[in-house]
Amino acid sequence: MEPASIRFKNPGAMWGSALAIKWGAQKKAVSLNDGTGQGNNIAVFPTYVQGICAQLDLWRTSKNYRNKRFADAIRVWSGGNHVESYIKFVLDRVPGMTRDTVMDDAFWRSPMGIKFLKAQAWHEAGKPYPAPEADWIAAQKRVFSGVPTANTVKNAATTVVVAAGVGGGTATVAAQQGWTWSEIGLAAFIAAGIVTAVVILIKKVRS
Repeated sequence: MEPASIRFKNPGAMWGSALAIKWGAQKKAVSLNDGTGQGNNIAVFPTYVQGICAQLDLWRTSKNYRNKRFADAIRVWSGGNHVESYIKFVLDRVPGMTRDTVMDDAFWRSPMGIKFLKAQAWHEAGKPYPAPEADWIAAQKRVFSGVPTANTVKNAATTVVVAAGVGGGTATVAAQQGWTWSEIGLAAFIAAGIVTAVVILIKKVRS
């Protein structure tokens, strides 16, 4: 059987969370019996691209990792388990990276950022991760373009339409669910188009 991170298309082996769901993960994560006794679980994604998007988005937005030194950030990510071997594994596979490399947006936009994500995925899986090269590049572009997955747009648009019928506060609700402002704006634009189309249809039927 393939490792959980491969089976569930979750290269970072990240836990279930609002951020994972934002990128299309199932709402219910899968519990792991990994022998650590930490009650770990893993999010389940439908595609490698979505899993990589969540992996990258978590690294670049979480207060635990954003703009941190690699050595400090990986200690948190790993839960303090086998930290030095994890650091060595990554540094052996990412040319130019050091313990002091700052994991900021410049890093994540670079080829080194993708190489790190691959190395991490390899470490979590215990074998080279099978996602094709194009998926890593596509995920990087998607995260930095602010374009959400189809599921995110659909869910956001639904929320906007429903909220529009009962009152304001839609943007606040969306923000609390972890959407970026670009996603909220896109969802509002889609919702407005849907509402306009429905109104026109109703007028035609009544005329």
